[in-house]
Amino acid sequence: MTPEPVTQGDLPPPILGWSQSAIIGATSAEVSRALTGLRGNLIRLGLPEDALIRLELVLAEIMNNIVEHAYAGADSGDMTLEASVHGRAIWCHLRDKGRAMPGGKLPCPRRYDLDAMRMDDLPEGGFGWGLIHDLTQGLSYRRFAEENHVRFRIDLDS
Repeated sequence: MTPEPVTQGDLPPPILGWSQSAIIGATSAEVSRALTGLRGNLIRLGLPEDALIRLELVLAEIMNNIVEHAYAGADSGDMTLEASVHGRAIWCHLRDKGRAMPGGKLPCPRRYDLDAMRMDDLPEGGFGWGLIHDLTQGLSYRRFAEENHVRFRIDLDS
């Protein structure tokens, strides 16, 4: 039995009481526009710059993965981003109806020993999920009712 996704009622009580929900087309241009709009809204709340940078990096990685992998080969698709500020954190929930994650779980972060490897031997890509794991708290993935659900938070105090 698959557990149901967390609902808004499961979130801690709001401190700033801000939330936003947007449906974003699964294209690089739409992702870029959505990130710019979200950043502008969060700047107006006076949130710390380092938290906004972490959030933007994480969302760009996840959303572009949705475009490039979940909807690869599809004529169209979209994703829903719900973001809110509660309990000294920015909480995010991304949903899409693209392909499920391989193996039904988040990719493990790849780690490389930079002291033991030559720079020419490092792969060109594959660092995204390591960044996502390192920059978030409470990162989770579930496939529920033919939808992918990725949730995480960015703590404002770290």
